[in-house]
Amino acid sequence: ELHERLRGIQPGAVSRSDLWWKTATGAVHVPPTWNEPYFAVYRSADGEVEGLVSYTADDKWSDSKQPLNTARVDWLLAVSPAAERALWRYLCSIDWIAKVKSGWRAPDDLLPFLLPDPRAAAVTTYADWLWVRLLDVVRALEARTYEAAGSLVLEVADGAGLAGGRYRLQASADGTGTCAATTEEADLTLDVAELATLWLGDESAVRLAALGRVREERAGAAREADALLRTSRRPWCPDLF
Repeated sequence: ELHERLRGIQPGAVSRSDLWWKTATGAVHVPPTWNEPYFAVYRSADGEVEGLVSYTADDKWSDSKQPLNTARVDWLLAVSPAAERALWRYLCSIDWIAKVKSGWRAPDDLLPFLLPDPRAAAVTTYADWLWVRLLDVVRALEARTYEAAGSLVLEVADGAGLAGGRYRLQASADGTGTCAATTEEADLTLDVAELATLWLGDESAVRLAALGRVREERAGAAREADALLRTSRRPWCPDLF
């Protein structure tokens, strides 16, 4: 239930099956190297679960009997900033733990700036984790939410002939949007690949126009696209699929 709430506010998150949860908690398919995880839950003042972390810890000590243990986060879910901050503080304050490995995190995660000294954290892996290939422009644009009201006509090119066409996107103040094929003059011309990055809410149409990958057919249309499509948090998929 917590993960479903997260999916509603995290662009890019996908569903997790019942089998995923059983495997991640050791209920089924336990490998020989299975290490039983610890779990910590964060509840709000009224008792509602707002955060959950799964982690493991090793048992390493120096010759002088000083702890060299590492806590490794399997996954951390939080639907409120308070829960996210509290869980990281908890992980960084466990007795005998000298280092915390965060696992895969979003590009705009609270770490490392949550730390008193952000330089105490180091990025060990930097990689793409989510790719999108739009096949149905109308359904895709109507499925997401929008940051402001407005309207744009998009001329979408698709070399594979699957999703090309001209579409009018109409976003409402309540965050919903409608999309339909149109013959009106286009405001922006772009490839379906560029539309996919804009659809996720992370890329800037103004930046893509500067790169020559989006063409403004009407002055100011790229800035208007950013106002509609950019999300307050960057898209992130916590899961490999």
